[in-house]
Amino acid sequence: MNASRLLVIGLAFSPTVLLAQKREDILSIQRDIAALTEQVRQIQRTQDERMAALTALVQQAMDVSNKANASLSALQHSVTTQLADQQSKVVMPTTVLGSKVDQMADDFRSMQTNMADLTRRVGQLDQKLTDISSAVRTLSAPLQAPTRTIPQANTPQGPPAGTSAETLYTNAFRDYTTGKYDLAMQEFSDYLKYFPQTENAPAAQYYIGYTYFNANQYEDAVKAFDAVRERFPENPKTPDALYMKGVSLMKAGRRTDAGTEFKSFVKRYPNHELASKAHAHLKDLGLESSRSGGLLLKYVLSQREADLIDERAVVGRGQRSPLAERWPATLLVTGVQPCQISPSNIG
Repeated sequence: MNASRLLVIGLAFSPTVLLAQKREDILSIQRDIAALTEQVRQIQRTQDERMAALTALVQQAMDVSNKANASLSALQHSVTTQLADQQSKVVMPTTVLGSKVDQMADDFRSMQTNMADLTRRVGQLDQKLTDISSAVRTLSAPLQAPTRTIPQANTPQGPPAGTSAETLYTNAFRDYTTGKYDLAMQEFSDYLKYFPQTENAPAAQYYIGYTYFNANQYEDAVKAFDAVRERFPENPKTPDALYMKGVSLMKAGRRTDAGTEFKSFVKRYPNHELASKAHAHLKDLGLESSRSGGLLLKYVLSQREADLIDERAVVGRGQRSPLAERWPATLLVTGVQPCQISPSNIG
């Protein structure tokens, strides 16, 4: 009986129990949904915060990049400005310096021209004195004729009428430089015959030797160059003649004699501008070993001017000076193109 009551009571209350259980499940599900919704919201907030932070970082990076570009542009502008300023500071003094160098070159050329003109005038005056002296001796010759019964063999005859030393030398040198060697040879010989004591006599004898040398008549060239040393031992042409004698001997196949001449040259003129070439020929002849150092060439303006004044012979405006072979810069003054007559061009 009690059991039946309990069963009836249980059956009566079972729908209520089941309904309560379902409500509890629904509430649990609703709580889970609410929790999930809250988690989604939390994740969304976190995502939004991270996106905002990332956006801020990107914006900051863009700002830094813009600032860097601005700084780079400013730096580039500053560098360009400084380079332009430095260039202007360098170019201006360089231009001024170049102008001053050009002015100095013009002044030097003017000085050369004045020196050449002075030398020419001195040479003309010296030649006029020589001509006057020759004329005086010619005029006084008849008065002295009775006292000179036997003329000396080495007394030079007077030049043809109207012939001056300057004119004869000018013509000879012009013919030489234009390749008329036979005519130049005769004129140089006449110059030595009629004017053996003038300033240009050593140069005339030297060019005779060079004419033989150009004609490959080396033995005659040796004799002519040797005559310069014998007749004019203390003359600017003497070293050149001694050197060319050695070259002529070497061309003639007389190697031993050539070596002797070159040794004599470097002994007498150790500082001459041709000494290095003489040493080179001695090495070629096997008479001298290679030297470790070169010779000091004394090519300075003061020496050149001293030699120019000492020479005192320029063959006329527009013509080559007899010193042209010793001082090539003189060619710039006299206006004559250089030709192959300098011993520095041989060997």
